[in-house]
Amino acid sequence: MCKKIIITIALALCCMISNAQTFYEVNYKIDDEEFVGLMIYYSDENCNMRIVSAESIENDEVWESQYINYAYDKEENDGIGMMLYYPVEKKFPAFVWYWEEDDASDITDKPYVTFNIKKEKEYFESEYFREISIADMDENYVSQFYGEDEPEYHMLVNAIKTIKLQGGNANRNDIEVTVDNPVITNNNIDGEEDAMAGTNVEPGGGNGSTLTSSSTATSSANSTMHVIIVANTKVSDIGAACKRDLDNLSSEFGGIAKVLGMQYDLQTLYGNSYSKEALVKLVKNFYPKKNDVVVFVYTGHGFRFDNQTDYYPNMDLCPSSYDDPRENYVSVSDVYKEIVAKGARLSLVFSDCCNTKIGANLPLINTNTLFSRSNNNFDRSKLQRLFIDASGSLIATAASPGEMSWCGVNGGFFTLSLLESLRSQISAMSTVTPDWDTLVNNAISSAAKKSANTAGTKTQNGMKMVRIKN
Repeated sequence: MCKKIIITIALALCCMISNAQTFYEVNYKIDDEEFVGLMIYYSDENCNMRIVSAESIENDEVWESQYINYAYDKEENDGIGMMLYYPVEKKFPAFVWYWEEDDASDITDKPYVTFNIKKEKEYFESEYFREISIADMDENYVSQFYGEDEPEYHMLVNAIKTIKLQGGNANRNDIEVTVDNPVITNNNIDGEEDAMAGTNVEPGGGNGSTLTSSSTATSSANSTMHVIIVANTKVSDIGAACKRDLDNLSSEFGGIAKVLGMQYDLQTLYGNSYSKEALVKLVKNFYPKKNDVVVFVYTGHGFRFDNQTDYYPNMDLCPSSYDDPRENYVSVSDVYKEIVAKGARLSLVFSDCCNTKIGANLPLINTNTLFSRSNNNFDRSKLQRLFIDASGSLIATAASPGEMSWCGVNGGFFTLSLLESLRSQISAMSTVTPDWDTLVNNAISSAAKKSANTAGTKTQNGMKMVRIKN
């Protein structure tokens, strides 16, 4: 069956669905006529939607447009944020969310719908807005939005089969890991100037904050995923975003470990346990086995010294605002080197922090996202390629020397982009072979777009070095 796509840029949208992460269904009415839209979410910067009505389904017609996300403060109301998904095609509706500063809880509420964003009097509420997983779809559902002659139709149908073969509704809401008891973690490394985003940037030496340790790792028949998260949750400006990063990361990697049948070792350093001494102690006493995976993530303030030659930043580990970061830091590069020296099969080190001079910290931006806390649409074999079949190491950071790393109430731009890119790589819809180099490059690019599309920010350009093989 062939559907008539009512749009002028259909060819440009074709097959983009292969990068889909999350699907949302929205329902709204105009003069008692009901419209249902299927939003295909790739990232905050890139969505598209197909819209149908009872009449269009009967006539085998569907409307389609690409959507772009914008987020900013509402000018007349301090502390009120506004998120807009705006259609490229002007004849399509825009979808608008409002939320209060530091409160992202209502972002999944149903949005307002409008065909003229400049006239709020013409806004009206949608009937509903909800996430829908591939496991909840069937061929009849898909056929409402895609014709059987379209490649997207077959991608979705094949993805439905893949997910159902994995055990029905593979919903990672059942796998979420809560973080109630903080445990000590450790890290250390350094950064430099004017690096090219997306190219391999070697980590340099630190500024005397090195961590010393020796590896006694031995081979093991079972593989453990060690996740170490250092989050500056108590700081007044970005603490809420760092806490959201901690929750998102622990849930994501805990779910991955469970799906792959790996043991899961979560160690966190946040709140009252956040300090340089705690970090050094954790790294020193950490001994993964040879077949293990280590994921280290820092989310918080970062800085660099004026005479620093290393491109990667230093982590500001001050337990309070009265402490001197010059005495309470560890470089990201040193952490990378120490973790790699432990001898695990796969070592991943990420830092979401600024890479500017000391004292250049900025508060979080009042922005939000549709990023989902659960991932229902993954292909287990793609996860296995990234975490079981791969060996080596990588280091990646959110910003180049002299740049800020931005965050909103929903978390750091780089951390969110990293998780989005991961989900794109492992999607049951994806037709490409996942690899870490592409994954990190896409995360860096997405974070750059997020910062460019948000009012009040400057573009951040991350850096990375990937030495991983399958």
